[in-house]
Amino acid sequence: MTTRERAPARSAYMPPRNVFLEDISQEDCQRLLRSHQIGRLAVVLEDQPEIFPVNYELLDGEVVIRTSAGKKLHGASQRRVAFEIDGIDEYGHRGWDVVVHGTAYDISTAYDEQARELPLEPWVGGEGKNSWIRIVPTAVTGRRIVPSPSEAPVRPE
Repeated sequence: MTTRERAPARSAYMPPRNVFLEDISQEDCQRLLRSHQIGRLAVVLEDQPEIFPVNYELLDGEVVIRTSAGKKLHGASQRRVAFEIDGIDEYGHRGWDVVVHGTAYDISTAYDEQARELPLEPWVGGEGKNSWIRIVPTAVTGRRIVPSPSEAPVRPE
C-alpha cells in the first residue's frame, strides 16, 4: 500500500470556491473582545517572535493580562505587541479574527486600582502570578471570512 492509500479518507464536503474577507467594525471588534476570555499575546524576544496563550480582561478598551515575572512580562514591557482572538468554523469555512496592536506596560508596581480589581485569575495557577500587563491599543482591526451566498456549504449525508 502506498502512503496515499493509507491516508484517512477526506469528507466528500467541498469547500466554497468564492469567499471574501470583510472588515469588522470597531464596535463589533470591541464586542468580540468583551465576549472572550482567551487570546494570544505576541512579543519579540531576542529577535524572535513568541506567542503566548493568555486569559485576559478588557478594561476601557485596553487588554489586561495577569502573569508571573517571566518571559511574557519581560518581552512585553514598554514594547510594541500584538494581541489576537479569533473564532473559526472549519466545516463552514467561516471565521473571524480581531487583532489589537499597541504598547504593553508592566503595571505590576504601578498603582492601577482598576486593573487590580478585575476578576482576573490566570488559568495556569501557581505562585507569583502578581505581575500585570496592560496593552494600550494604537489600532484594533478585525476581519471575517464570508462565503458567497451562492456558495454556501452543504453538509454531506
